[in-house]
Amino acid sequence: MNALPQLKPVSIRHNVSEAIRRALLAGRFRPGEALSEVALAAEMKVSRGPVREALLVLAQEGLVCHSQNYGFSVVNLTEEDRTEVRQIRLPLETLALELAKPAMDPSTLEQLSGLKDKMVQAYVDGLFIECTQFDVEFHNLIWKKSGNARLLASLRNLLAPYFAYGSAFKISRPDLTPELLAAQHKCYVDFLSGESTQTAEECVRFH
Repeated sequence: MNALPQLKPVSIRHNVSEAIRRALLAGRFRPGEALSEVALAAEMKVSRGPVREALLVLAQEGLVCHSQNYGFSVVNLTEEDRTEVRQIRLPLETLALELAKPAMDPSTLEQLSGLKDKMVQAYVDGLFIECTQFDVEFHNLIWKKSGNARLLASLRNLLAPYFAYGSAFKISRPDLTPELLAAQHKCYVDFLSGESTQTAEECVRFH
């Protein structure tokens, strides 16, 4: 089991959320597992306050659950949850693609292509945490370009746990290859650049 890093006082507030986030993405904690503020603080040699603040941030991102009675725990996505997310994702991300297309510029398209390449290389290298992070950045950039703040917030909230835990590629997608991963995201880039005959919905379905 990989231990959480001990943080220097000057970087506590800035880094504690990222430290716990990376541990979650790495599968350090089991789905549904309770997260003890006291235990996390002791392991990272920090006070309880920054840990609680970090967990509240992660709860807003949809990566952990928070209950007044039971505290914090890791999100536990069931197959029913995944099905519901996929059903909602299709119309929302289709809309985001359609709205983002007129706002695309060469710089953004180049950035998307770069993220796609980094994502595929990270997957090839077995760096699945980095691969997931590049995947999130890729989609976030498109959602931002939609120009619709409520749509952006909805997609982030809906897909944060789906990306973080459902995109543990080797576990949930044994059929996924580097070639398929590249093709799925190239489909988005081609649509946004006007070089594709596929519709936005077809791109999302393929993804």
